[in-house]
Amino acid sequence: MYLSNHTIKKLTNLTDHNWPKTLIVDDCSHNRNHSKLVELLARYFNHSSQKMRFYKGFRMLTLGWPDGATFIPVDFSLLSSKKSQINDISSKIDKRSSGYKRRVEALQTTAEQIPGKIERAMKTSVDASYVLMDY
Repeated sequence: MYLSNHTIKKLTNLTDHNWPKTLIVDDCSHNRNHSKLVELLARYFNHSSQKMRFYKGFRMLTLGWPDGATFIPVDFSLLSSKKSQINDISSKIDKRSSGYKRRVEALQTTAEQIPGKIERAMKTSVDASYVLMDY
């Protein structure tokens, strides 16, 4: 996040001052169709592709900063589904570790994650006045 913030500060000087400063929240599919034993692997329906079919994998939720020509990712998470989950969290993971916390975060809904992502971006001084999303 700090690398993104440093890059954004450099690009802000090159960007038109009338350009609205925004953050964009977007989700996309992360296919793992040939996987079987990946933790938190889930089954999703891809309604945006032409094939309209199910896939195994994750949804990747990304918070990014655009300037009209570039898109700088600021924060992201891989999301799984509680309902259509194929594999669960490994019982060998220590519950105090950051890896376990990321796994628990992956089971949250998109609406639960967006405020935290925006808050973390604002704490690192990402300059934005609007948040755009396609939900």
